[in-house]
Amino acid sequence: TKQSNPYCRSFKTAKEYAGVWFQLASYARSEFGINKITDIRPEHIEAFVEAKAELSPKSLRNISSAIGKLENVIEQKLGLEVDFGSREDMSGRWLANKIASEMENVSNRGAYENPQALVENLSSPTHQLVATLQYEGGFRIHEVAGIRESSFKSWTDSWGQEHFGVMVKGKGGYERTVEIPFDTWLSAKEHVEEFGKIDFSYKEYLNDLRESAWQTGQSYEGSHGLRYNFAQEKYQEFIDMGFSHDEALKEVSELLGHHRPEITLHYLGM
Repeated sequence: TKQSNPYCRSFKTAKEYAGVWFQLASYARSEFGINKITDIRPEHIEAFVEAKAELSPKSLRNISSAIGKLENVIEQKLGLEVDFGSREDMSGRWLANKIASEMENVSNRGAYENPQALVENLSSPTHQLVATLQYEGGFRIHEVAGIRESSFKSWTDSWGQEHFGVMVKGKGGYERTVEIPFDTWLSAKEHVEEFGKIDFSYKEYLNDLRESAWQTGQSYEGSHGLRYNFAQEKYQEFIDMGFSHDEALKEVSELLGHHRPEITLHYLGM
């Protein structure tokens, strides 16, 4: 009962919560070198949540709930103080709830009508860089945040033409390199060389996207809308080059980091 155990009342829920706790602890250790659960801070949880941003609203809220229960156990049972985020500013674990609400408030989660205007109207150069990478490279938010100096690649093809791309690590540790325009590649490279990474607040980025969408007369489609734009434009590009539907679908799936082409169909509105 809730009176005898205010934390968890079924083995199924306990298993789900423990899974989230293990994932959070593993992520904090691998990404930030944190070995004590009490050393985890809201910004670490936000990075963990961003890496889960493609999950369903229900799954994201379950993640927030699980981390909240962990906070209760540590403080009430162990007598230790932790800070896993605040509902007032939607920090830490509450970012998962914010993203879930964003998803539910976006009716079709499709592409933006005018992505270039959206990007140009963003309030900060860093947000413009993040949005450009999502639009021109199809990157997920956590993939952009994970870009480092070693991520930048360049190569020359058999025709002597030079290409520029960024290697990112997606779901399941799957690595892929996506070619992007040289100007964007150079801007991102210079930014990372100066700051070590592309550092930004996901909450502020989402708010900026919403404001820019409103100012440019577009429906707000979240950060994922730019991946939709990338997928649809790349697919059409491959079709114009003479690729069949299946061939174009396969190419776009690989660029997006999807293991199953049928997932990409959703991005294409098919």
